[in-house]
Formats: sequence, structure tokens, C-alpha cells
Amino acid sequence: MSKAISALETELQFTLFNRSTRRLSLTEAGASYYDRCRQLLLDVDEAETFARQGTGGPIGTLRVGFHPAFRLVLCRTIGEFLTANPRVDIELALTNSPAALLDEGLDVVLCVGPMANSGLVARQLGWTARIACASPLYLNGRGRPSHPKDLSAHRAIIPGRRDEEPFTRWTFSRGEESEVVAVPVSAVLRDGIGVVDGALGGAGVAQIFDVAARDHIRDGGLEPILTDWSCGRQPVYAVIPSRRNVPAKARAFVDFAQSLVLT
Repeated sequence: MSKAISALETELQFTLFNRSTRRLSLTEAGASYYDRCRQLLLDVDEAETFARQGTGGPIGTLRVGFHPAFRLVLCRTIGEFLTANPRVDIELALTNSPAALLDEGLDVVLCVGPMANSGLVARQLGWTARIACASPLYLNGRGRPSHPKDLSAHRAIIPGRRDEEPFTRWTFSRGEESEVVAVPVSAVLRDGIGVVDGALGGAGVAQIFDVAARDHIRDGGLEPILTDWSCGRQPVYAVIPSRRNVPAKARAFVDFAQSLVLT
């Protein structure tokens, strides 16, 4: 494999990989070359599939990465997408990294938060607000805070390390008012996976994106607190590798994902 890559680099006259004794990673040129080659192979595969099936439209295996906030709403509604696109099957992976498009061979990634200028194509689907909430059982036992400062007497669930200030110092705003609260952390659930489950189980108060919380709030599993205060919001993007020759299955999914996001 090493000889084949070296021969290819000689033919292309640029370096595909950064090499060291401990790791191997794509160069910027290598990543661009991979992206273009992958898209060509996808186009060939889709063209062959269309020819075999005798018709166009969404078809084939769709590989989707998604932010943990979309876990519930996406898994609960993916049947609707498959029913509307019966010739598509789907693979889902948890990630909020646009780089997974290349690293893991994904077709679309649903991301939450600002987008870096990566050369990938990002379509903003809308916004998702953070909501401070907890289970009614927890709130019945610990009391319902009426002001952000009251959180000092509560337990907090966070999705990152205790020494990372954005996770342990929560910002609330109300009109011209602003409060920054250092919350007592009782549970750290890294990468956001399980934060909703921890809140449902009574582990404490959590800041959860509304796309993840709304079904639980409607069902009574979670109760919003400090509803007259804002915890901020983040943009939601659907990220694809390129604007050119976007597979019909990816276009169909991006349109479907738009309906999952509050605009």
C-alpha cells in the first residue's frame, strides 16, 4: 500500500499524506483529491444504479452523521423519510464534525454551532435554542429556581469537562439583564451523549437544545425552568461535500431535515 501511494504521489506531483512515526494524515491537497475522487465514484455508482433500475430519483445507501441533539427526533421520524423514499436505505452515525464527510465517507452531516471555512458546503436549516430543564421528579425534590442564581443550590449535568468554562458557567439573558452562573456539576456526560437521558433520570438540571428537548417536554418527561430567561441559540447546518452532482438521496434528506429544525 505504501509503495502504491508513493507511486501515485509521484504521478500526481504532490504529497497526499503527512507522515510521521506516530501518525498518518491527509494533506490539504490530499483531502481535496480524495473528495473529488470519492464524488466521482459516487456519481459512477449512482449512474450505474439508475441504469439498472431504469429510473432516477433518490436511491441507494445514504450515510448521515448527526449532532447528539438530533438523536431522538431523527430516530423517531426516519421512518417517514424511508417511506417517502422507498429506494433509499440509511446509515446513521453520531458526530458534529463536518470532517466526518471525508473521514467516514458520509453523505450529509447535521451540525449545530458556527461553521468554520472548511471548503465544504453548508446549508443553514434554521436555529435551535438552549433550554434549561430537568425532570419534574428532580424539581419536586430540589425546588424550582426562580432566578439563575438559584442554580447554585442545584445539581448540573454538563456535556464536557469540568475545567472547560463554557460548560460550567451558564449564561442567561433577559432584556438588558445578563447573569453568568457557575453551576455545581454532578454529572459529566462527554460529547453530549446521554445528557438528555441523565436529565430524564433526575441527575440534575441541564441545558438542552430544543430540538432534543421538545418531545420530552411535550410528553412530561422534562420541565423547562427559568422560562423568562434566554440561554442563547445556535445555527443548524446540513453539510455536504460539494455543490456539484449532489446525489438525489442527499438532496431529499436535506429537505427532510429542514422540517426537523425550528426556524
